Parts: sequence; C-alpha cells; structure tokens
Amino acid sequence: RLDDNIVIKPTWETLTDKKDDDIVVEIDPGTAFGSGSHETTKLCISQLKKYIKKDTELLDVGTGSGILSICALLSGASHVVGTDLDENAIDAAHENAQVNGITSEQYKVLIGNLIDDQAIKDEVGYEAYDVVVANILADVIIALQEVVAVHVKHGGIFITSGIIDMKEQAVMDAFAKNPEFEVIDVLHQGEWVSIVTRRK
Repeated sequence: RLDDNIVIKPTWETLTDKKDDDIVVEIDPGTAFGSGSHETTKLCISQLKKYIKKDTELLDVGTGSGILSICALLSGASHVVGTDLDENAIDAAHENAQVNGITSEQYKVLIGNLIDDQAIKDEVGYEAYDVVVANILADVIIALQEVVAVHVKHGGIFITSGIIDMKEQAVMDAFAKNPEFEVIDVLHQGEWVSIVTRRK
C-alpha cells in the first residue's frame, strides 16, 4: 500500500484488504525497473496525485515497468506517452498496462532517448503535456531539464525523482540556471528527493 488509496500488487498475489475507493495497480516487475516499493516511485506517485486532473496529458520519461503511467491513468489522466531506452521496458509496460485494463489509445510507449534523438522529440510532440514525470538518475535529470521544456505546456508541471540526497543541490542548481522552470516543491523520503518545477 503506497498511500491512502493506491495499492500496488504483484499480478500473482490476491488482495485481501481492498477498500472501496482503492486504486489497485497490478504490476509484474519482470525485467523492467519499477515495482512500486522504491522510495523514488512513492515520491513520484504522491506528486502525480497532486497534479493529475481528469484531462491531463502526461509524458513519462524512462517509463520502465509503466508504473507511473498506469497510476496516472487510473488516477484520471486522459493520455500518457512513455519513453524508454530499454526494449524490455516497452514490453513490460505494455503487459502491465493491459493487466490494468489500459488500452493502447490511452498509453503509447516509444523506444528512444528524448535528450538527443530528434525523431523521438518530434514524435513526443511540442508544448503538448500538462505534466512530465521523470524518475531517473540525477545526472540524467540534469541533462533532461535542458531540453524537456519544449514538450511541456506553459504552466505545466515537471516532476523529477531518482535523485539521491547528495545530488539534490546539483539538480537544484541546474534548475536555477534554467529560465524555463521554477521550483515549486521539494519532497524527501529516506535518502531520496523529488523536485517539482513549473514551466514559466
């Protein structure tokens, strides 16, 4: 149980304590990262819950098992595009989405690197997203924040995690130098940090 009403369960387990308003996400972690138990996943999900509305368009960079995309869709987002470098992640994300009743119209997964692959940038689209989430390493976030703003609507939200506390200042410094973003929220869990910014 991640928080008050999101429950992550492996596909092979049976849930005995489901409440009426619970959102149950079934995940088979398989070969892709993201089973829901890691602090950074929990940080991202709690941030997503703050910013997802019923018509939210979400971009999930480094979608992995698809857990954040699936939570967002089950929480009311209308459409998600996920990107990942790992072909195994693409398969895992599709399988996990299917198990949770999510269609390919709702969730599209692209293989490639949003930081430097022009074809992926074009396919993802520009000024198209209300919320972007990236639960990846701090160094990747530092590189990503330089290029991701063009994909976010003005006033849109960029949620980051996967940042170990000793790297928090480096990520904050990178955002401080970026005129596109202002930091609006910082959350800590254990030794992990989530930094949320808004595109100006």
